Amino acid sequence: MLRRMSDAVPLQADLSDPSDRNAYLEQRIFLLSPLGTFATTAVLFACLMALFFAAAFAEDVALITRDGAGGIQIESVLRMAFTLALMLCAALFIQRYTRIQERKDKPAFAAVLRPGTLENRYLTGLTPPGVRLSVFTAIGIGLGILLSWPLFGRAMLTAEHPAYATFFWFLVVNTLLITAFTRGVELSRAGSLSTARAIDNDLIVDLLRIDLLSVWGRSAARFALIWFTVSAVACLFFIGNGLNAFTVAMLATLLALGIWMFIRPMERVHHRIRAAKATELERVRGEIDQVRAMAVTDANAATRLQGLLAYETRISAAPEWPFDQTTLFRVIASALILTVPWFGQAVVQFAIEHLAQ
Repeated sequence: MLRRMSDAVPLQADLSDPSDRNAYLEQRIFLLSPLGTFATTAVLFACLMALFFAAAFAEDVALITRDGAGGIQIESVLRMAFTLALMLCAALFIQRYTRIQERKDKPAFAAVLRPGTLENRYLTGLTPPGVRLSVFTAIGIGLGILLSWPLFGRAMLTAEHPAYATFFWFLVVNTLLITAFTRGVELSRAGSLSTARAIDNDLIVDLLRIDLLSVWGRSAARFALIWFTVSAVACLFFIGNGLNAFTVAMLATLLALGIWMFIRPMERVHHRIRAAKATELERVRGEIDQVRAMAVTDANAATRLQGLLAYETRISAAPEWPFDQTTLFRVIASALILTVPWFGQAVVQFAIEHLAQ
């Protein structure tokens, strides 16, 4: 499993595609890395945390202390640094992993779309068409700098012993994270628009081969996984609050948004399938009406009527949603990622308590 998730698309194959040579920065990090997706992400996370520890140790910032009872206490500055670095790297990893899997499904997409759709709409390209990354990069940088002062600067720079280097680390990483979020919003908007146009205008619905449309279910499940994963890491900020009314409401909201990211494109394909079924059933029933009267005296007509009735039954029974049970199970399993922070908190607390003893 780890091997499949860490495999990167070959470097030369990626860079030979014009859409890859012009890929946005988050993708080019992995394109230019000689390592796989997982290994590249792990190195990035290790570098970020190494820089944080270097800054904190240089300024004698307390990271782990002992409480009055002699137990070990992990300070909030370390928890926040770990969560920020993990969120940034998790977003980069899951985004890259999703793009790789989308490319592996390229033949499956081509089988249910009109010829040339993949190339014209860049459905498997790393950068969606019409994306305004420069604008949303500027917005992200501005928000990152603006929010870093109340979140980190006020406590770190106004203390008795200011931690300038540590604050600079938080400023940079927080800005990178917020910028990645704003860019991700714009990338999602542009990608969703391109996908919607392909489904509305170029999708081929073969009612006898509905299973071919399951590629859209797999794709939607992968993009929902991005939301679930990043949201789960974001929940680490609320560790220590327990499962109160706020955290329960937050979990419910994040689950609803992640599920909506899956249902939204599925509903669009669902409408196309239903429209195709209604059209085909009306056509077949019209033929049945014509043959039914002749079937009483014509053996050939009777045989044809039986075939039409069987075909009508087959079309009526055709699934109307473009995903199978396996895809649905994956979505449910990925939604459970949101519970990981709270289970992780219990495990870490148990380990710390026994370590202190």
